[in-house]
Amino acid sequence: MFRKRRIIHVSCMAFLTALLLLTGCSSKEDGKTEGLALIKRTNPEPMDIIHGEDQEDERGVISKVKEMVSSEDAIYDVIVVKNGKKIIVAYKVKHLQRFHMKKIDKNVTKKLEDKYPKYTFIISSDYKIFLESVRLNELLKEKDVPEKKAKKKFKEIVELHKELI
Repeated sequence: MFRKRRIIHVSCMAFLTALLLLTGCSSKEDGKTEGLALIKRTNPEPMDIIHGEDQEDERGVISKVKEMVSSEDAIYDVIVVKNGKKIIVAYKVKHLQRFHMKKIDKNVTKKLEDKYPKYTFIISSDYKIFLESVRLNELLKEKDVPEKKAKKKFKEIVELHKELI
């Protein structure tokens, strides 16, 4: 009798522990895009915080920036987010090209600053900045996103970049 109770007690505890672990590991956000962002090419649309997707009145500056950065052989995924005259450009480098990170960063920076001198670029190959930019991009895709909230997130990414330098 005592042995049966103990077996039932142990199995109930194991079930509750497993249930607790499963519910604790689930996330509030869907995170489909950001979960695979490190491994897979996400290819997000370039976004402007104020106007949403790239506007023609700017002659598609952020789309052109994305194309220019994507044309580098060592780079396989790029995200571009614009706020006024500041543009965040985050990219991922092919694995074997990681030895040439400084050279790639220097080339991308020089190309962008030469082509678009009136813009300020925040250029990074850091995965955290790429991931935060993807999250900001997803936020901007939602309807009725307050501009203040989007600008705050943009500023956080810029601050994060400053910390890494």
